[in-house]
Amino acid sequence: MDYVKFIYRPLAARAARQAVIGRIRARRSPERGRFTRANVDDVLANAWLHYAERAGKLRSEPTVGSRMNVRLACFTMSFFDALLASGVEREYAIELVADAVWRVYRLWSTIALGLTRLTPGKATALAFAVTNDGDHQGCVSLSFPFNAPGYLIEPVAADIGTSFDVVRCPVADYFRGQGAIDLCSASWCNLDYALAELTNEKLVRTKTLVRGDDGCDFRLNKK
Repeated sequence: MDYVKFIYRPLAARAARQAVIGRIRARRSPERGRFTRANVDDVLANAWLHYAERAGKLRSEPTVGSRMNVRLACFTMSFFDALLASGVEREYAIELVADAVWRVYRLWSTIALGLTRLTPGKATALAFAVTNDGDHQGCVSLSFPFNAPGYLIEPVAADIGTSFDVVRCPVADYFRGQGAIDLCSASWCNLDYALAELTNEKLVRTKTLVRGDDGCDFRLNKK
């Protein structure tokens, strides 16, 4: 059994329906009307068919979290391709996918933040970056599903806030291999800015792995 499909199929359906139903089908052709639930369910059905064809070809990952995220990236790509096949232009399809992905991302982050608050002596930045309370000198690690060695980071000492560089991201590797840098940036990477706001932080980032840099720099400070 594909546990990712088992767990996320209902979540993906809910997120896609919330994000897409009622939106116009084509920005430049308002006469095409708006997405209905039947339209979205057809796109989801095609997306899961694409996913089934691709999932068995994914490369092995060292952790449950990294394997899960790569499969979710694979479904993100499949949902995107299904939207394109339905006639949605690329830029608009990326926007719709990003809106749907955020709904799942936000759910995960809410759970992660709740678990961190139950851990004495720990603080969190960006929901998944865990630090010791009062320690801003580079002692940071990433929690599930971004834990090592699936994801690798290099802490950066900072007098204020939390700073680190991600130097291995299997999701970035996957999207680069698919030639979908723009999709990855909008539907996964850029959601970190909104994620930071959930803990009243501001994220500054100047480079990303998916765009060919040597890492993704995360510089977080309280607003």
